[in-house]
Amino acid sequence: MKSFTIKNVILSLFLFALMTANAAAEIKIGVVSVERILTESPQVDAVNTSMLERFGPQRDGLKSLEKEITKMQENYKRNELVMTEDKLNALKKEIIIKIQMLKREEQVLTQEVGTVRNQELAVLQQQVKGIIDDIAKKGKYDLILSEGVAYSADKLDITAKVLERMKAAFKKK
Repeated sequence: MKSFTIKNVILSLFLFALMTANAAAEIKIGVVSVERILTESPQVDAVNTSMLERFGPQRDGLKSLEKEITKMQENYKRNELVMTEDKLNALKKEIIIKIQMLKREEQVLTQEVGTVRNQELAVLQQQVKGIIDDIAKKGKYDLILSEGVAYSADKLDITAKVLERMKAAFKKK
């Protein structure tokens, strides 16, 4: 006995509706590769450049702190046998404090970068959606698919059109 899930039933009904509608009229379907848009659009490059400019100095500061910690650890290992126990303990404590500070600052920076990146990508997603909607209306598409498409013929792919519009919009800015 075959079990039916709601997802399977809905998909079956959708496919049946498509086939029924196809008998009456041609259905125009398009496919968009969001992955390709996110790798080839100039807006994504601009977001990445903006993020580097904005967070580069903080990242560089963290790298400097990492180098400082590494030097301190090397100094500890090199002088472990000749330093007094008090000096070793003080150096060890200082290293631990710096490592904790580094981890804290890395965490803050990671959260900040993630938040800003998500905001920038949300704006980009809205722009992509607007372009896709416009192409769909002007091209009289009945359905445009993106993620989760296992196969589509090249003639259905409208990704190049979306990228052209994105590049044109980027040049206007």
